[in-house]
Amino acid sequence: MRLRLIFTILAVYVVAAAPMFLPGDGRVIVQPATNDAVEVYFTPVDVVLLRSYEGIEPFNRALEIARRRAETYPHDLAPPYILHEPYRLVAPYVTARGRELAAPPVSGAYWSDGKSIRFSIVPQPQMAENSQAELTTLMEAQDGPMEEAESSLGMGIEPELNRAVLEVNGFDQDLRRKLARHYGGLITVRWDPFAQRAHLD
Repeated sequence: MRLRLIFTILAVYVVAAAPMFLPGDGRVIVQPATNDAVEVYFTPVDVVLLRSYEGIEPFNRALEIARRRAETYPHDLAPPYILHEPYRLVAPYVTARGRELAAPPVSGAYWSDGKSIRFSIVPQPQMAENSQAELTTLMEAQDGPMEEAESSLGMGIEPELNRAVLEVNGFDQDLRRKLARHYGGLITVRWDPFAQRAHLD
């Protein structure tokens, strides 16, 4: 693991003379976004493995409700997410109507150790650029970003970035420009030079 991390950091410095480390979410910006090219980043350590999740369950339940809310009003809202230390439920919105839809408390109850646990969490509304509808449409496109490069490994939506993320094990400037030309600010690239495409046996 340590050796792989060293090689990855060396690879980053070969690709970018001055990578930008973002300690909050563990990302390293290898190539920043420009007017005609998308951002490329890599994650040397998965911050999910470093966090404590004590007391998060009410926020997980509230997140599921907020997700359903975003799916119900996909043109007004964007995918929600949880911030850590301390926990906060962020409810992004893209329209004035969405701001009103994102603000109400998220309440409910669940069972734990034979007890009913009630919760009521006030979301933190936050303006976003890309809606749930736009990101979902991009993810479901048949001839979408996955077809743009042989190095493509997978794709998903990263709510905290408010972007679709194309995962690759190799990239060039032509790919960055092509993605920006076709998808604009809807997408970013996560680069893992040592990752391999999954193969079915």
